[in-house]
Amino acid sequence: MQGEIRISDDNNLQAIRMTMGDSSRDQQLSQATEAHQHGDFQTAEKMYRKMLDSAPDDNVGYLLGTLLLQKGDPAQAVEHLKPVAERNPGSADLQNNLGVAYQSLGKRQEAVKAFQAALKANQDYPQAWQNLGKLLWEMNHRREAEMCYREAVRLLPDDLQCRQDWTQALVSTEKWDEAAREIVTLLEQGKLSAEDRIEWKTQLAYVAAQQHDYPRAIELSEEILASQPENMAILSNLSFLYEHVGRIDDAIQAAEKAHQQAPESAEILNNLGIAQRTAHRCDDAIESFSKAIDLNPELTLAAFNRGSTLLLTERYQEGWSDYENRLRLIPQQDDLKALPLWNGEPVPGKKLLIACDQGFGDILMFARFLPLIRERSEAVTTFRVPPEMLRLFNGSRLNGLPLADRFVSEEDPLPQADFYFPLMSSGARFSLGIDEIGMTAPYLQAPGSMSESTPETSAAPRKIGLCWRGNKAQAQDHVRSLALETLRPLAESTDVEWVSLQVDATEEELASWPASMQTSSPPLTNFAETAALLAQLDLVITVDTAVAHLAGALGRPTCALIPWLPDWRWHLNRSDSPWYPTMRLYRQPAWGDWTSVVAELQNELRQSN
Repeated sequence: MQGEIRISDDNNLQAIRMTMGDSSRDQQLSQATEAHQHGDFQTAEKMYRKMLDSAPDDNVGYLLGTLLLQKGDPAQAVEHLKPVAERNPGSADLQNNLGVAYQSLGKRQEAVKAFQAALKANQDYPQAWQNLGKLLWEMNHRREAEMCYREAVRLLPDDLQCRQDWTQALVSTEKWDEAAREIVTLLEQGKLSAEDRIEWKTQLAYVAAQQHDYPRAIELSEEILASQPENMAILSNLSFLYEHVGRIDDAIQAAEKAHQQAPESAEILNNLGIAQRTAHRCDDAIESFSKAIDLNPELTLAAFNRGSTLLLTERYQEGWSDYENRLRLIPQQDDLKALPLWNGEPVPGKKLLIACDQGFGDILMFARFLPLIRERSEAVTTFRVPPEMLRLFNGSRLNGLPLADRFVSEEDPLPQADFYFPLMSSGARFSLGIDEIGMTAPYLQAPGSMSESTPETSAAPRKIGLCWRGNKAQAQDHVRSLALETLRPLAESTDVEWVSLQVDATEEELASWPASMQTSSPPLTNFAETAALLAQLDLVITVDTAVAHLAGALGRPTCALIPWLPDWRWHLNRSDSPWYPTMRLYRQPAWGDWTSVVAELQNELRQSN
């Protein structure tokens, strides 16, 4: 939706004022500019050149350069415009046209400087803002481009193309709320073509999905589909959206219909596989992902999805290699790219840097393999962790030994190393089966001094911690998290001191809990403090978030509340976890059904009184 470059061809001689010495030359210039304005470029060019041959004239040089640019000869245009621009830096038109000429020649840096010079000459020059925005967009400087388009729209509020360019930039820079408002404005103005209207409504559905307003995204997509029932892209999008709100049968039907229309589309097969997996039709899902990979071996997401589905179904040794595709989906730290990847062979005495390549929960879960990495590599191992975890790992032991030789924060400079290894690649590197991943003893502990600094809970018979919400930025957070209100029936249990483990709990949430709810004061700021608090609890009740993994790694009794379609590590149809022996899994019997989960847990709490 990017607009065309605009060429300023102000031929009324306002850009550069020159004193004309004789009336005949004035008459020649008037005739030349009239021919120029009427599109008679050949006549105008001859006259401009004749005038320049008789006497140097920056005004005529500017007009000739602009004409050459309009004729499609940017190289000659630069030849005439550049020296004039150097002598007349205050002409915004001149600097803008020089920028257009440079851009036409592929000289982007020179073009940027010229457009910036135009804006220095006149900060309210809309063409330069728009041209600079287009150029920065092409150079993938999307945020800077958005700022330029914003200024262009300020100066040209009724310019449809300019507003579309800006709105597209808002979408690309993930300014979802503002993008949604601007798209609605475009749709309400009634100036769009029928084709553009469909395109922007599709964009609005996409933005709504990014805002996690899935019902709105579905409504918009269904409106488009009603007018274009064979729109394969919308059908595919609807499959994705239906799956996100638990309309699983609709998701499968939409993907199957899209697949019938575009049987060679790997992306649609990938969406079909996702819907089938959500229906717990995992064999069908694996088949769909495999077909997608056959059609497009470069579709990394399909390979990753096949891997995570194999892991979900406990087929670990088949799934690990596909799961390695996560490294192509998640941007890796630039400072690690210069180091060679450890291939699993012994490297006695070498320095091996172990990197965290996913979230907090993943780190806590796979940290159990740190001693195995050190044993197999025979290297001096350094584990580089988020700063919030540094104290926890420094204080943890397994069989009396630290998990790695050294621990450093990701905020510190990269330590010297001979090799690096992503922690989450341990499964693939060691070809681990499901019977090889269990923990024989807690491998994380709170530092000894923390038990004294963490506030004691009360002397109630049972101390139970609650964590009901994960990180909103996580793609599946709408599935795994719940409202504290949903857990309210648990408060009927007697002789319980409830402890909030929710670091972002609001005062309103805590006040709504009908029983006493203790919080940590001061608030928890790192995982060592959280571990110390968990160590004082009799039971942890948590959704699938880092608290679950920390409690499990500490060996604390834990009740994990698991959604209908869980992350692969929780598997299907089992109440225990092969990863954490002290954890019990409470699963939704149907999509979104937390009520049954809470009722089951409430009943067990009563029985254990």
